[in-house]
Amino acid sequence: MTQHRSDITTSQLPARPDPTDEAMVFADDPQIAEVEHRFWTVLIVDDDPEIHQVTLLALRDFNFQNHKLKFISAYSAAEARPILAGRQDIALVLLDVVMETDDAGLTLVHYIRETLQNQLVRIVLRTGQPGQAPEQKVVQDYDINDYRAKTELTVQRLTTTVLSALRAYTAISELALLNDTLEAKVQARTAELAIANQHLQHSLAELEAGERAGKRVQFKMLPASGFSRGDYQFSHVLYPSAFMSGDFVDYFNADQHKVVFYIADVAGHGVASAFVTVYLKRFVSAALEQYQRGDTDMLVDPAALLAALNSELLRENITKYIALFYAVLDTRTHQLKYANAGAYPWPLFQQPSAAVARYLEIKSTPAGMFDFTCYQNHQLDMTAGSSLLLCSDGLLDVLPQEHNQQKLQFLQQQCQQADDIPDLLAKLAVRPDQTLPDDLTILKVTRGRSTS
Repeated sequence: MTQHRSDITTSQLPARPDPTDEAMVFADDPQIAEVEHRFWTVLIVDDDPEIHQVTLLALRDFNFQNHKLKFISAYSAAEARPILAGRQDIALVLLDVVMETDDAGLTLVHYIRETLQNQLVRIVLRTGQPGQAPEQKVVQDYDINDYRAKTELTVQRLTTTVLSALRAYTAISELALLNDTLEAKVQARTAELAIANQHLQHSLAELEAGERAGKRVQFKMLPASGFSRGDYQFSHVLYPSAFMSGDFVDYFNADQHKVVFYIADVAGHGVASAFVTVYLKRFVSAALEQYQRGDTDMLVDPAALLAALNSELLRENITKYIALFYAVLDTRTHQLKYANAGAYPWPLFQQPSAAVARYLEIKSTPAGMFDFTCYQNHQLDMTAGSSLLLCSDGLLDVLPQEHNQQKLQFLQQQCQQADDIPDLLAKLAVRPDQTLPDDLTILKVTRGRSTS
């Protein structure tokens, strides 16, 4: 490996260790150092040997999930490149900005993300010359995870920064593993799901990109924005408040005449809640497989499916509950069978002959909350020209009224006048492109005016 840079030679630097020396691991048992997966690998890229030593000393007692740190040192961006290209186990890069050139660190960021296509590794920029790379511009223009001036990195602050980066790295890795496992199971069973999972697999390759890739994967699991079956049209929107969403929506053909659709709101939002939406998708997909094999009719029995989901969430100790409205539409008889697991606001049913839409009020508890919860099926005739509107409670959060009852009345009035979801959002004066306090999801099912 080269030991010099274009503008600073090795003779100008204080003595430093060989950058390929990986013995800089702090562990009480020497045998542990031989087991790669028991450590978080951290690459320090800085042309100041003292920064390397200070970092090693500051983090020598660091421990996260019973893993200590293994350090690799590079003293220039040029030295770091072959290390990054040759290793897949680096979880975090502590990167100086100004080294052999004023923008050496930023150029290395571009190499990691664009050339190596490594979106999983966390990158924390450290600079002793903030004026050379202003924080706001760097954060906007480069895919980094934190930006710190060296003067502010106390031992406590450095420890907190590394801990936060490793937590993000772990969350992204676990989401990739979870989706990989899901994809492998589903792909083996049905050709229809295999096609969907090929799209998911394509997204899984990008999952390691971090939170952005996680969002792309989640949105890949959503149905098409427009879907028709017989006289019926299905449409939806989903706007996450954080990078990833705790809301989920889906609709699909169960058989020749039945369409399943549901809207879900996992408690909280962000990555942790997004994990549960993947779990929910897997659960419903498994029920679809069983139904298509003729093993069970649970898929088209909303109350039975919600009861089974409730039991599994409690048994697996997921620790997050799901508010879920689940329905099965028979496009031949126009009968809608549905059950509610704590979804609120309640669905709005609109008929051409009615002056105002009405709420399908069903009080119940979310799935995964109580082991004694019972769910009941209800039925509804989807007359010609009727529609059903379902929303997550994130919609109520952005309405201007003070009380929930006023918000529900306002939504009820505007629903009657809106032609589609974009028109409804416009009438509600909701701007989903702005920061949202909670995830916002809307699903609309409309039957045409044909009397067939």
